Amino acid sequence: MLRSRRVRSPITRLLQVALIASALPALVRMRQWRAPEFVLSPPVRQESTPFYEEEFLPRTATAFVHGSTLTEMANGDLLAAWYGGGGDEVQGDVAIFAARRDARSGRWSPPRAIEDRRSAESALGISVKSVGNPVLFSDGGRVWLFYVAIPFGGWSTGTICWKTSTDGERWLPARRLLTTPLLDIGMLVRGRALLYRDGGVALPVYHQARKWSAIVRLDHEGAVIDEARIEDRRPLIQPWIVAVSSDRAVAFLRWSSRTPGSVTMANATDGGMRWGSVFGTSLVQRDSAVAAERLSDGSFIVIYNNTAWDRRDLSIARSADGGRSWSKPRPIERDTTPDWNVRREYSYPFLYRSRDGRIHLLYTWQRTRIRHLVFNDAWVVAEVR
Repeated sequence: MLRSRRVRSPITRLLQVALIASALPALVRMRQWRAPEFVLSPPVRQESTPFYEEEFLPRTATAFVHGSTLTEMANGDLLAAWYGGGGDEVQGDVAIFAARRDARSGRWSPPRAIEDRRSAESALGISVKSVGNPVLFSDGGRVWLFYVAIPFGGWSTGTICWKTSTDGERWLPARRLLTTPLLDIGMLVRGRALLYRDGGVALPVYHQARKWSAIVRLDHEGAVIDEARIEDRRPLIQPWIVAVSSDRAVAFLRWSSRTPGSVTMANATDGGMRWGSVFGTSLVQRDSAVAAERLSDGSFIVIYNNTAWDRRDLSIARSADGGRSWSKPRPIERDTTPDWNVRREYSYPFLYRSRDGRIHLLYTWQRTRIRHLVFNDAWVVAEVR
């Protein structure tokens, strides 16, 4: 039996050659892809005596403040930022403020606005209704400010933006972070970024409407190289990443639902580019941000709202077995005031370990102030058991 032989036209062959040629660069990049490696903080001499201090950051002339963040400058100064306005979130008068703590005197500078909707509009060339959710990050030479610009509506239309400064005072114009090829709305930031050895950045992001989280890998110029989702069907947002080695990391995620849930976790390899299954913890919460840090003994601490319904209890818990079991939560703030018409909120913790080994905690205090706590590992070990 004779088989018919399909004759391919010259045009078909040219199209096939063109298709293969167009795919070659991507294939080459795939073969050249290497997992990024985290820059780990060098070990410091841990203090044996517990240390603990607390203060409020300087006031801003705004009715509310929220969403604080912190980083350390090259000279040892601390730079803090938060957003605030006259009414509430996602309003036209909201601005991102920054204050600087002098390493020698220990004094904070008066806060000043470093971004608002007008400056964002001018730099981005798009209409901006409001700004918020700042995240500061230092790569050793520059300070990065990631934040969310809201063009219309609410948080679900947000887009991630970033700008840099060499001194924390003068900032280059903001640019958009293009995480998706279409529209690029709904992507937000909240958690602390991490540095890669190649000068790139591991930036935790999340989708506000669809409730999923990911890590975006940026190069040292802010271009997106890669993205790795933390796959799960639960409504998990605002990932907080802690590097445990040069290639491994742990994510702590916020349960974003109207019903009570728990702080959830996931483990990653390949510098945060490959995530395992998400698992729950015994830390009960509902729709509130979490922050975490790793102590010198390898244990984790988590700051979270230890309540199933509100944000009146901000607590710290510790795990010595990778998150499988946790200590009894120790309250940092606990408000049992019976007047529920008053907003007694203690929320949005942000943790940062400075080069002296001490841990800094910023959080929203009743939506009117930003609270700053400083403590060492010895204090945690003594207080959280």
